[in-house]
Amino acid sequence: MMEAYFEMGTSCADLRTQYDVDIHEFVILACINDLRRANTKRIQRAIGLSPTIISANLTALVDNGLVRSNGVSVDEYVLTFDGVALVRKAARS
Repeated sequence: MMEAYFEMGTSCADLRTQYDVDIHEFVILACINDLRRANTKRIQRAIGLSPTIISANLTALVDNGLVRSNGVSVDEYVLTFDGVALVRKAARS
């Protein structure tokens, strides 16, 4: 799964620059998009990055307005409208 996210992310470098997202952040963003909502452990199982990398990148995605907590659980994340837009644009690239 991570390979597909990585390939999608590398194919849309201009979009990642526009949204200020590095490749790890994009992989996490695409993973959450596929899962619809996910906590750190679920993301880790899906893509295999370390919890430290996932937490740091989730913080950056939240700060960038692409991910937010789902409102029910502080440790569970969903994409914002901008996050969904980025993944959809990248999928079309």
